[in-house]
Amino acid sequence: MRRLSSLILVLVLGALTAPFIAAGVAAQDATPAAGPARAERGVPAEDCQVAPRVADDVFALIGLVEGGQASPAERTPVPAPPWTAADDEAAAAAEATAREWLACINADDNLRIAALMTDAALTRFFAGALAAEEQRADAQARLAEEPAPRAEEERVRLLSVSDVAVLDDGRIVALAVINEPALRPRGQETLLLVFDPAGARFLIDDIVQFSIVPPRAGTPVAGSPVAGTPQP
Repeated sequence: MRRLSSLILVLVLGALTAPFIAAGVAAQDATPAAGPARAERGVPAEDCQVAPRVADDVFALIGLVEGGQASPAERTPVPAPPWTAADDEAAAAAEATAREWLACINADDNLRIAALMTDAALTRFFAGALAAEEQRADAQARLAEEPAPRAEEERVRLLSVSDVAVLDDGRIVALAVINEPALRPRGQETLLLVFDPAGARFLIDDIVQFSIVPPRAGTPVAGSPVAGTPQP
């Protein structure tokens, strides 16, 4: 079993899928990045300050205890743009969560990563996927073990957060451009982050790998993966 911080972006970028119909990238009156991203360095692990989730709660959610929830939550489709641009406060909250989530990945802190994601997101990505290689007790121990932060040159970089928008159902979406050295070849990736804004802070509820792919003929269009279940 791989640790959550090592597995998460591999799952997201390698096999993540979600119902998404792309008809353009920008929201109506697109919101620019909430603040300048420090593109020259990875997000510092020290920026991971959120209180960690309770380990036993995470174990139960992803099926690592007897009677725990083991089936992934269904996705709520993201409608095609144009969307309604978010206000400055929502844009700042979206960037803050995105940045701290990457900081916690760089900190290798599984329970703090989990604290920045909804229950649905955790089951969607990890239910049934983390204990396939080992017994439950060993999987639990690995998820809860002492973090081992990445070396600076191996940290995920956040290049920008932009196009923060509000969906009709109240969810917030944003485009986050990152560079993940753990993936080969090392290169830039764009994620569509979907946030649940209902609590004290925005939580990541879904993540879609967003890419631009040229069709056989005509103008390039935005594409998205085909629906399925991520695999480690």
